[in-house]
Amino acid sequence: MNSLYNHALKQSNALQRDINKFASGQDASVGLQGQISVSFSSFQRSIDDYENIAKREMVAVKKETALTRVTKFRHDLREMKTQFETIKRQQENQQNEQNRDSLLARRPNKTSAPEYPYQPMSRLEAATRDTSFNDSTESQLDDFITQAHTILENLTDQHSILKKTQKKLLDAANTLGLSQNVIRYIERRTSQDKWIFFGGVVITVLLMWAIAHYFG
Repeated sequence: MNSLYNHALKQSNALQRDINKFASGQDASVGLQGQISVSFSSFQRSIDDYENIAKREMVAVKKETALTRVTKFRHDLREMKTQFETIKRQQENQQNEQNRDSLLARRPNKTSAPEYPYQPMSRLEAATRDTSFNDSTESQLDDFITQAHTILENLTDQHSILKKTQKKLLDAANTLGLSQNVIRYIERRTSQDKWIFFGGVVITVLLMWAIAHYFG
């Protein structure tokens, strides 16, 4: 049970660091937002697992302590979700304001007419604009691929941690002589997490392939 608690605590701290990075503007990419959403789901599952094990604790003091920790984790999760959604709305509003100001700045001044209203764009200006657009597109594609690699690595790390946690739980269950129902529940829960992990890996790989194939 201590292993589950320590794992959930690490997830909570990592989530808060990512949210702080997003709030400060250090990284406001779509990839980081997706990573935070995945971490929310993973943290929620860890809390549920910890609560289920805590309810089966035979020692009253340990059980009460564990359930108190569960309450604290759930409160922290709600607070972080609220903080994340608030920051997203603020950034969206800020972006909308910038877009509106940009559109207003591009509107022609009706009180004055340009000296050459129909002057065509020079070849140099057109080439410069196309080069700038291509460079921007390639940079965004590189960012998407990098963030996809990061999410894939996080999923792999989480899968490794879950496997180690399962082994420790089964060893502890055998040592303490817990019922076969508890052991089967642990194995069933781990199997579900394994399929979720593989599904996340497949989706991430497909996204990376689609970005490289259609936009590369």
